[in-house]
Amino acid sequence: MRFFIDEDLSPKLAMECHMTGYDATSVRDRNMLQASDREVSALCFAEDRILVTNNAKDFLELAEGEGVHPGLVFMPLGSQKEMCGWMRSAIEEIERLAAATKSSPAALMLNSVVEVDEAGSCIRYEYP
Repeated sequence: MRFFIDEDLSPKLAMECHMTGYDATSVRDRNMLQASDREVSALCFAEDRILVTNNAKDFLELAEGEGVHPGLVFMPLGSQKEMCGWMRSAIEEIERLAAATKSSPAALMLNSVVEVDEAGSCIRYEYP
């Protein structure tokens, strides 16, 4: 899996992904601060990156317009420590579901959304 961390979340989430063995970058890493949602979305689609953001509404609309997308992870805003914990929860849930379905985590996330709540609980659904 390859992740892209949106500017509304801590760029430290990219390090959290790296610690679990996954490639990740952020808006700040890419010098895309204040880029439009459409620009961020286009980069994620072009590079097969799962977008991690707090901005569910706008990115769901953009994903729907694409038809096929690499996946979305939505989490609440919180402290850096909380967000890193939620990122770990999302990755663990994706890996668990992938193992249960005998697919790769990246394949599982294709056209899927994982939502993480403040307790670290995750739900996954297909979208669109």
